[in-house]
Amino acid sequence: MGAAVPDQQPTQREIKSRKNALLGLFDRMLPVLDGIADSFRFATLLGLVLVVWVFVWMFQFSGFGVVAALLTTVLISLPILVLLRFWLGLDSLKNLPQTVEELAEDARDEVKNRVEGIRSAEQKMGLLGSAGKLWELRSLVAEAQGLLGTYVNIGTLLNPVSLVLGFLSLLYIPGLALVGGVLLVMTLI
Repeated sequence: MGAAVPDQQPTQREIKSRKNALLGLFDRMLPVLDGIADSFRFATLLGLVLVVWVFVWMFQFSGFGVVAALLTTVLISLPILVLLRFWLGLDSLKNLPQTVEELAEDARDEVKNRVEGIRSAEQKMGLLGSAGKLWELRSLVAEAQGLLGTYVNIGTLLNPVSLVLGFLSLLYIPGLALVGGVLLVMTLI
């Protein structure tokens, strides 16, 4: 049995290789994300226009009451809300390189200021004070994790049920467009 190898710090060459791999991933991922996000944006906006048209047709041209028109509008808007959620998730993912860069710069400046403040104050802590600072550190790490989660909204894109709903919602838009066209023809005739 081999002995366990202690964790080693990556070399500058390994860091550069990982950085280049990450940049290559961004180069491949961003054009695909742009195209998909544009499609979801178009589908969402078209869906919203069609939903408004269905409401106007029901209320103005067909004699349905406000309540019936609103209930129908709410029901046919549900797939549009799924598309909106995907669009926002994709836009968030498109901005991932800038978000990571901004977070790294902010963290770097904050760490530098903190280190300078700590060193200039020359605070000495006892054992209990150090233990208290560990709890503070834990809460800061949890907060940082929470902040990253607010910047990157990709949960929708990872959930299989959500992916199926997004796919079905995209298929829903041509059907809604067909219904909207039929309603337009009925109105004009």
